[in-house]
Amino acid sequence: MASIILPTFEWTQSCEQLARQLEADDELLVVCDSEGDPVASADLPEAAKLLVAGDPEGCSGKANAVALALEHASQDRIVLTDDDVDRDDDWLATIKRLGEEHGTVTAIPVFVSEEYPFKLFEPLCIVVASLVVDRTSWVTWGGGVTFDRRDIDIEGYIADLRRTISDDALLAEYVDDVVASRELVNEVRVPGGPRATYERLTRFVTIFYRFAPRRTLAILAVFLAVVVIGTLAPLAVAVGVTALAYDRYRALGVDRRTWLFAAPAAVLAPLLGVAGIVRPTFVWGGRRYRWEETFDVTILE
Repeated sequence: MASIILPTFEWTQSCEQLARQLEADDELLVVCDSEGDPVASADLPEAAKLLVAGDPEGCSGKANAVALALEHASQDRIVLTDDDVDRDDDWLATIKRLGEEHGTVTAIPVFVSEEYPFKLFEPLCIVVASLVVDRTSWVTWGGGVTFDRRDIDIEGYIADLRRTISDDALLAEYVDDVVASRELVNEVRVPGGPRATYERLTRFVTIFYRFAPRRTLAILAVFLAVVVIGTLAPLAVAVGVTALAYDRYRALGVDRRTWLFAAPAAVLAPLLGVAGIVRPTFVWGGRRYRWEETFDVTILE
């Protein structure tokens, strides 16, 4: 049994996939911003409860939604997820089982797009997700993560959600250990146009930097080193990073050929990293945010 928290503006295919997997003792908390959002008038399943979070103040819309849902959740086992996750038929049962076995468990995201330029950056996202989410215990992914509310300071987590941007990066601050499971490698299809790509990728960098600045700078330094070495031995570096991307694709079971773009993605990665660190604002979910410090958020639009 679990409380599943699903922030969304509309009832998507991903939401429908999730609803079909609910068990008798599960509750699905569907959270939107306003009663004017399409999901508020959708035909929700019987087990679902609609919550209207209202406009956020000093935090992101998603963090605001998760905070409200946690206040209404009745179960100790919490599952956080998104409305754009491609789920297998046993996704919910698997994440609940893994949570009972290991405590805090996160799925591993695979962001893909059929549009350019994001398609060029797929290997960058997949390699970083594989090495950072899969190989470390300091990151969770809000598209698929579960934890037991008794294992964390839930009141502190809720309070901090209402003054920051990222629900999942914040959660990682509240848990002792995170298990990333290769049983839960989830594809997420995203818009891939120039503006959408820039906003998404620099937002990812900003989130990493706000919560783990030293680690983010270390990763940026690695990419810079790859570029510098690549100017001296371009063929060797291109083959090396392409082979690494191919290996990570195979390890996660990603059946796409975009690993071939690994070399240009590695060259452009430092530019995105610097932009994510220094740019003053970014757009997420239709709102523009200024995020000066971890707990200093201003909504501009």
